[in-house]
Order: sequence, then C-alpha cells, then structure tokens
Amino acid sequence: MAPVQRTASKIAWSVEKQDSFGSPLSNADLTRFLKLQEPIVIDESAEHWTDRGMIGTGHDWETQRGRIRQYVRFEIPVQPLPVDFIGYLLALLFSYDSSQQLGSGAYEHTSRFQSLGTRPEAYVTTFAVQEDGNDYYLQDIACASLTLRGEGSNRCEAGGSFLASRIGGTLSGYSWPEASPLRYLYNYAGTFSIGGDSGKRAQLRSFELTLESGINTGLAWRKAAAEAERIYPCVWPYTPERNLALGLTMLAESGDLADFRIAQQEGTASEMIISCLGEKISGTSPDDFDEIEITVPQAVCTRLDYGYDDGLLHLDLDIQGAWHEATGGPLSVKTVEGSVSGYFPTG
Repeated sequence: MAPVQRTASKIAWSVEKQDSFGSPLSNADLTRFLKLQEPIVIDESAEHWTDRGMIGTGHDWETQRGRIRQYVRFEIPVQPLPVDFIGYLLALLFSYDSSQQLGSGAYEHTSRFQSLGTRPEAYVTTFAVQEDGNDYYLQDIACASLTLRGEGSNRCEAGGSFLASRIGGTLSGYSWPEASPLRYLYNYAGTFSIGGDSGKRAQLRSFELTLESGINTGLAWRKAAAEAERIYPCVWPYTPERNLALGLTMLAESGDLADFRIAQQEGTASEMIISCLGEKISGTSPDDFDEIEITVPQAVCTRLDYGYDDGLLHLDLDIQGAWHEATGGPLSVKTVEGSVSGYFPTG
C-alpha cells in the first residue's frame, strides 16, 4: 500500500450509523462537533499493479500502472475525549448499543461483544473533517480498535484505529455545528472492585483497556457491480480475532502480592469493575453523574510485576477476560450521560 497522509483536528459526527455500506450520512445528520487536542492522522492508502517484467513489453521497465485496492485508515490519538463521544466510539466498536433512560432522567448505554452469527459485519458511520479550511467527509467508518485509559489525577482518555472505505469528497454548503462545553470523566472519581471487594478503590493508580473488534480487511473486497467500484471495500467483516487486554497499576496492601500470585498461578477468575465519574448531569433527580463503567465478570490475571517506589509496593497486572454467560462475552462497558437517548436510532 502506498500511503497518502493528511491530518484534521475538527470532526463533525452523528449519533446515527449509516443505513448501509456505501450510503454516507447526509450533512443534516452530522450535528455534533469536536475539536481534538491531537489531530487525526488520515492515511488514504492505495495498492497498485504494474506491468514491469511482463512478457511482451520488450523491456524490463514499467509502462502501465493501475489501482488494485484503495481504502482509508486513520488514528485518533489517545487523548481526553468527552463522555458522549467515548460512548459512541464504544457502541461503534461493538456494533451494539442497548440504551435506557434511568429514573434520574440520565441515559444509560451498554455495549458488549456480539456473536458473529448475530453481527457478522461492523456498523459504519460518517465523519465530516476539516483540513486547511477544506471540508470533506469520510464514509463507511468502522472502529477497528479502541483504548480507554485513566492515569493519576488526569481526565479519562480514549483513542483508537478506524477504517473508512473512501474520502467521499468536499462537503457542499455544510455549516459546522456550534461548539458546546465538553464533559469529561476523571480517573480519581469512581469505583474499583475485585471479587466484590470495593475497599481497593484507593489502591488503583492507573488502568488501560485495549479492545480489538476483529475486523479482517483482507475479506473486505467482494464482487462489485461496476468496475469503478472494484478498488473499494464493500464491507468490514468481523472474525473471531477479537480481543481485550486490561492493564492495572496498583499500590499494594498487606497480603495483596501473595493473593495475586496465587490467582495468577491457579488461573482464578473473579469479577473486576472499574468506573470513572464526571460532572453532575443537569436536570437529574436524584443527582446522577457522567460515568463509564467497565465490568469484566471473569477477570484472570495473566502477568504480575512489582517494584518499590518511595518505599511503597507497586503492582502491575495484566488482565484477560473469560467467557461469561450473562454478559455474552468477556466484558461489558456502561456509559451514563445526559444528551443521547440512544446511539444508532435508525438501527
């Protein structure tokens, strides 16, 4: 693939998904605005064939070149992102969102891995982006991987890798949405429990959750009705190559090191819950707060390292998730916020 890179720091996005692959959202759907601290890096890659060395050219040099495949990859660098956008990226990665309105008036969204029989292909959406004053859109966007991170007293951060079928062209007559205050989450507000023991809340220093959706780009090209469409992908198919990895840094208390050693050696699974809280959601009664909650019902410790810093014992843990019947997979992620009644309303 020959990379052709560009950057953009302004995104207009929608709480909806596309009705189908190849049918981008309209300008009127792109109603939410986000200005990134670190810009998106967009790579419009193309793979070519040439006739160099082919019999009949009379020499060994290239005289013809053509495109075999072309698609777009882009990265949103890990950075503080608002809770509504993180919730949308989670729903996009899992191609699933179960939404309800709580008694407080806030909205709760739950995302989790879906079975391949139920969801063999990724949901796709459209972004408007701006580069050097030029407005254009990316269509058929799917989320390939996502990272959620909390560290120290910082805001909760997120970022990931994305795929798009193409840069759809210039946005004609598009008016960018008005900027509005962004609502963030914080690492040092929320919960942390292992096996139902919430007394370990103060021990958590940082966490990083990495999710991979299992999209196989090699299977994305299928028979196209027109030759001009041949070079573009037709679908983003899921495969069993999905994964989650959770890393934790903790301050240890008496007995923690021995307990985690035993759990690692025996492969003991226990429930692990991590949440980050944000501001009070206006109009909720009783008071409710922006939140993301990660639940790994069958968390297994696969790596344990430790060391001393300023006389305190620090533990570094790697966690994997095993199958859980009620969750239908290894984890679920809940988002609570006050502005989106449901992602993918066109479903």
